[in-house]
Amino acid sequence: MENIKTERQLFMKQINTSEVIFREAIVEDAEVLANYRIDFMDEVLGHENHPDVAQLKAELINYFSKSIKERSILTLLAEYEHKIISTAVIVISEAPPSYESLQNKGRRGYVLNVYTCKTYRGHGIAKELLAKLIQLAKKEQLEFLNLHATQDGINIYKELGFNAPKFPELKLTLN
Repeated sequence: MENIKTERQLFMKQINTSEVIFREAIVEDAEVLANYRIDFMDEVLGHENHPDVAQLKAELINYFSKSIKERSILTLLAEYEHKIISTAVIVISEAPPSYESLQNKGRRGYVLNVYTCKTYRGHGIAKELLAKLIQLAKKEQLEFLNLHATQDGINIYKELGFNAPKFPELKLTLN
């Protein structure tokens, strides 16, 4: 019987997952974070070859540098063989506290930029990275985390305890 490989398997790099290092991002990682954010948008939203890519990259580097310094984001990275291969970010915000969030003072997080380079997918790296990010969010005493999920990621998020919100989120684009 012929061994047929999926497209993902053809491009997937074999790695020793015990050698993957997880760490918090530092300011010097801002450019990599910007590049992976752009890669994510290109892949998921179809923005390849966008004419504003250089301007967006500069803005993203500025954003990540500033936000890492201020700790207004929590960012974890996975490295393998001295290369960053996966990222995950929580943007921290504050809202008026509720009865349930008095101890958290309304601090909550929005998860984004959960991204693994294509050749390193399929090894559970994003899931482990996100599990560690959730632990960091608990340590930071955030009330809850929310996110928007792609079809590729939704089952991972559910396995980690995310569920549909009681009230659906709506969006109004202003510009």
